[in-house]
Amino acid sequence: MIERIWNFIKRHKKKVVVTGIVTWGGIYLFRYVRRKFREFQEIESAECLAQARRQHHFDSNQRTCNITVLSMLPKLREVIIHLLNTEECTERLKSIPSNKLQIWEELKILSFTRCVAIVYGCTMMCLLLRIQLNIIGGYMFLDNAAGRNKGSKELAPPEVQEKYLSLIRVFFSEGLAEFIPVVKDAVMKETGSISLKEKLSVSNITAVVSHIRERIENGRESTLRELPTLPLGKYMLNINKTSVQDDIELDIYNKLLHETRDLLESNDFHTVFKLCLDRGFGKLLDFIADHFKEVQKTESSVISLHETSIPVAKLIPFISRLIYKLGSDAPNPLVQEILVLEQTKTFAANIYEAFSHNDDPEDVQLIP
Repeated sequence: MIERIWNFIKRHKKKVVVTGIVTWGGIYLFRYVRRKFREFQEIESAECLAQARRQHHFDSNQRTCNITVLSMLPKLREVIIHLLNTEECTERLKSIPSNKLQIWEELKILSFTRCVAIVYGCTMMCLLLRIQLNIIGGYMFLDNAAGRNKGSKELAPPEVQEKYLSLIRVFFSEGLAEFIPVVKDAVMKETGSISLKEKLSVSNITAVVSHIRERIENGRESTLRELPTLPLGKYMLNINKTSVQDDIELDIYNKLLHETRDLLESNDFHTVFKLCLDRGFGKLLDFIADHFKEVQKTESSVISLHETSIPVAKLIPFISRLIYKLGSDAPNPLVQEILVLEQTKTFAANIYEAFSHNDDPEDVQLIP
């Protein structure tokens, strides 16, 4: 039996060799493919797990951002009320002063200024915190993914995070103090010639608000028409007025500042900024329209809402109190409009995605 097999092999030596090579080659190829398939599965599984962790961390980060924004509303409202104190004018009017008309004019300017300022202030605060917390969130994810091994350099040490996030206080103390005079100047130019006895309709007020926005956003240089909100970024973050004492963390902190500034100067940011302002002023005008509807109900004659008009002097108290609606604590209608805007969510996701993926965060590009 063995001899027959041996003779068969000798007669068909070439076929046996070829068959052996093909067989062993097939076995090797099968093992190679199986190993590569397992490696591919492991990589896919690791990527899916990493993506799931990243998504969970991102969702948690957005909830933190929303809570932070809402917690800052009382401070924002307090700062604007302090800088535009209509209550003081009201108290002065109660004493029946000789310059009563002058005080009423001042009250008119302050009332319109602070209802415009709260829309800008809320929008700026929301977007600044969105940027900051998503940059920090991305770096924290990378730090956690690296396991924070001994000797590894943290991208966002806790001390730097605390200092960086405190920039919102700079916005409250300095940014708003510099920005509100700009708003007040625009309001004076648009409402200064409007008599206290003049009656305004909803469409009249809409036009006035639109013109005020044009002066604030478009009234400087023709080159800013494509990005009219670009100059407003300097009120949100003033790097020249910000410093740290700890030289050890200085490089990381300055890097965060410049990354934030780059985002504040990006086309994506200003597209979202303008959309948020449009929504915010839309909410302001909705409140005004609701007030006119209430007045319309008390009119003896049946007239349409667009025909309803109210003297400026009677509008001033309502306009002055709008800050308590637009800048109210949670649930805040203005902030809600900004937070649910799809473009705001996408902008936040792009920032987080860029800063939680890039191996070299110094060159971060937003996802298109």
